[in-house]
Amino acid sequence: MTDARKIGRAGRARLADVATAAGVSIATASRALSKPHLVRPDARERVAEAIKSLNYSPDRIARALSLGHSTTIGAIVPTLGTAVFAEGVECLQNRLDELGYTLLLGNSQYDPKKEEKQIQAFLEYGVAGLLLVAGELSPGALKLIRSSPVPVVATYMHESSYGFPAVGIDNAAATARLARHLMSIGHRNFGIISNTAIPNARSAARRDGAIDAIVAAGLTVDPGCVIEVETPSILRGRSALVQILDKCPGVTAVLCTTDALAIGVLAECRARNLRVPRDLSVTGYDDMELAAQVDPALTTVKIPTKEISTRAVDIIMDMIGGRPAEQQVELEAEIVFRDSIAAPRAR
Repeated sequence: MTDARKIGRAGRARLADVATAAGVSIATASRALSKPHLVRPDARERVAEAIKSLNYSPDRIARALSLGHSTTIGAIVPTLGTAVFAEGVECLQNRLDELGYTLLLGNSQYDPKKEEKQIQAFLEYGVAGLLLVAGELSPGALKLIRSSPVPVVATYMHESSYGFPAVGIDNAAATARLARHLMSIGHRNFGIISNTAIPNARSAARRDGAIDAIVAAGLTVDPGCVIEVETPSILRGRSALVQILDKCPGVTAVLCTTDALAIGVLAECRARNLRVPRDLSVTGYDDMELAAQVDPALTTVKIPTKEISTRAVDIIMDMIGGRPAEQQVELEAEIVFRDSIAAPRAR
């Protein structure tokens, strides 16, 4: 191995200096940084020693080389504009920090093509693992993942249609329980607002779970009372309720696949002098902080965000370490009953 001290005297070390000091090619030195699992252990050790001697990179890269894999985990979420995902990212980062790993974050904005590009970039960067929000992958994204040895864990759903280990909740079962409760107190005419105009497997499961429960009880759901919007926002919730009331004036309960949509429904009810829950019962999904503060407080489904993030990291650490990993983890989706629902009044 070349004397690294002589190389480093001229100024800031370059990758070429690291390669020379380690006695390897520049290509091998680069591969040792980005894809260390493809480099022989003895060469990795020499590169790690050169990095340390030349102060070429932070200590975490040398540590990654000594471990034989990167210490960066990639995570892609649909949006950071939703409290659930923002909180989930924070929980992921805290857990990874505890384990000496770094979080690399992507935001797909519900666009499968953007998600595909981010997956490709993360794999080229050499992440040790990928955490994805369970949903529909583009064919290109699935091909990238299938051709890579990097482990993948799906989150926010208790199972993945692609066979990845998954940790989350049964979205369909949660809204089915909510619909059955509303029927048990007398509701027979339902409206549903779902953010599924753009493919969204989690919200589609919530929508379908409610519809299936209503139909199983011998009732029908008028297709005109099921409004699909692109993204979960308060304004879209308001406009969706306008459509429901125009098409289905007999509706007594509206189930929403997110809290933001439900809060929009509450706002539109207030603008129309409709009293909740006397005139209309309203439910959400997520249990964002605001759900308990609006008037009336919103009945909703609580997503165990911290538990999902923690378990997902633990699973991917087992996969990276070659240990047996849980393949399917279903966490409890608790219904939080508040003041936005009641038995329908006689009409």
